Amino acid sequence: MKKIVLDLNCDMGESFGNYKMGNDEDLIQYISSANVACGFHAGDPHVMRRTVSMAKKRSVAIGAHPGLPDLIGFGRRDMQVSPEELKDYFVYQIGALKAFVEAAGMKLQHVKQHGALLRMALEDEKLGLAMAESTKAVSPELIFVTHSGIPLVEMARGLGLRVAREAYADRAYNFDKTLVSRKLPGSVIKDPEQIKKRIAQLIEKGTVTTIDGKILELEFDTIALHGDTPGASEIIKTIRKQLDDLGVSIRPMAQIL
Repeated sequence: MKKIVLDLNCDMGESFGNYKMGNDEDLIQYISSANVACGFHAGDPHVMRRTVSMAKKRSVAIGAHPGLPDLIGFGRRDMQVSPEELKDYFVYQIGALKAFVEAAGMKLQHVKQHGALLRMALEDEKLGLAMAESTKAVSPELIFVTHSGIPLVEMARGLGLRVAREAYADRAYNFDKTLVSRKLPGSVIKDPEQIKKRIAQLIEKGTVTTIDGKILELEFDTIALHGDTPGASEIIKTIRKQLDDLGVSIRPMAQIL
């Protein structure tokens, strides 16, 4: 049987000022790649630096997690922006984190869009293309991380970028491979036992069960967890143990793609 190798990523560095979000110190022990907030939807320069330092100590690869300039809404509210504006947002945020990463003697691995940006990319391909183009503009070596099974995957590949397709451990799916709106009940999966079943189904069958009970096939290179999901520390331990029990080798995505 061929050994399965996957990346395990989590959103981190989402505290800012005196505001504490997530338990990064605990979560980072179990992942291979960290998506670090870059100051727009969350994070600040001091948190960015500390998160990079923490990842370096744990040999965790680092990626930029650019979002919309919306601290109050945590970047999860749609905004009216042009492709040109979005490119500037991405270059600004990726560049800031890249500087912290390189100052620490490391190399930025990937870029993953945050929050409402994925939904906006699905509704307007020009915005999705702007995200991929700005990532390449900063460095064509960066891996572009996005949702499995959406047009943005092939758009980014068409630009010559390596793409990591992700499956979510803690979010409910619709049958069209989009995530269920956070406004709806059941959209966020918080029960470790339910997540354990999700992981087993993903690894053994390559499928997830949608919120309405249908079976959806997913191709993926990385499994994602939101650092702000209630009980995230317990969830990540459950995920890592389940993957270990299933014989999955966890490696940063740059070592897989």
